Amino acid sequence: MVTPDKKRRKKLAEPEPTPTPAPAPVPRLLRVRPGNKKKNKGASPEKQPPVYMVLAHGVEEEPTTHSVIEVAAGAAARRLLNTGSGRGRGRGMSFAAVGTRIVGVGVELTTVYDPETSTERGGPRLIFPKVNSVLISISDDGGGVVGGGKLYALSRTPAVVRPLDFEPWFFVLDDLSHTVWRQLPSPPLFPCRLNPLEFLDPPRCASRHHNGTCAFDMDTEQWEMVHDGQALPLGSDDHRCFVAVAAAAANVAVYRMEVGISAVTGKKELTIVELRVVVASNCRIVPGNLLCAMGKGSFASFEFRSVADASMGKVGKARIVHRTYSLVEITTDTDDGEDDWVVMVKKQDRQVYKLRDRQAYLAHPCRAVAVFTM
Repeated sequence: MVTPDKKRRKKLAEPEPTPTPAPAPVPRLLRVRPGNKKKNKGASPEKQPPVYMVLAHGVEEEPTTHSVIEVAAGAAARRLLNTGSGRGRGRGMSFAAVGTRIVGVGVELTTVYDPETSTERGGPRLIFPKVNSVLISISDDGGGVVGGGKLYALSRTPAVVRPLDFEPWFFVLDDLSHTVWRQLPSPPLFPCRLNPLEFLDPPRCASRHHNGTCAFDMDTEQWEMVHDGQALPLGSDDHRCFVAVAAAAANVAVYRMEVGISAVTGKKELTIVELRVVVASNCRIVPGNLLCAMGKGSFASFEFRSVADASMGKVGKARIVHRTYSLVEITTDTDDGEDDWVVMVKKQDRQVYKLRDRQAYLAHPCRAVAVFTM
């Protein structure tokens, strides 16, 4: 028989269980303003595809880590492991959506992230490293690997001095399951040949010698000059509309672009027509810091507001204003005897989020390095 005193002594002799450490706080989006409920009351707006944002952490000059977060209330950020674990390893990274994956390509590291499963793996590195390369993805619609598609990487500032952004300047990853980037011919705007004087005193940025527009044929894998003289595809019905931030004012410009055969020369010719933008009543377009194509003639703008610690020059919290717009209709105005393309832009919604990151500072000023739909 065990007496109460023996029970008490036995309990005191047993070691206390080690407390489970609380999980580290992760950055989350908290919705401050829930959108235009009154405006949308009674309506059944079409469901928009998910939008993902890649954030930079660290000082602005050299961000070393990144995280990805879905733009939705309560969403938590996922720290990307293959975007820098040491000083400078995550620098010069660009991101793109390829199928259902988010791919980041940098000077030293490449990562492939799956938002559906929150898993990440390393990807093939560019043998000839590029800084902030231009990434263009072409999704696989032919029943290939899930999340597959081609990813093109083009040097943003082609240089003729090693080691960074040295030629070759253009590559393609034919499928995310491949392990090697394939070299492609450089655009005709890039000087693959320099004269003797330029070899003695090479230019820092090689693309400054030529101006114009060239097109790359993905079937023949050849470049062709199509225009003497950046926009975002909107995914409208005719697949020829693009939106960009207007250079002269804090607004957006919409363009209609197409490549066709010239009736005069018989050669390929790029036609760019700027549409006259008419804003619907009670609507003001705010381009913000980034634009994101939403498909089906819709686009979104993201504006970042942050306050830095004056002593450290870093940001621990910020506000993100997410606005969505749609092209209502595209018509032609012939009042002056000439076709004048007109596009009506209507505001759909406005969401305001608060982003707080207690573990790693955001870059100052707070900004996303990429934002896209999947």
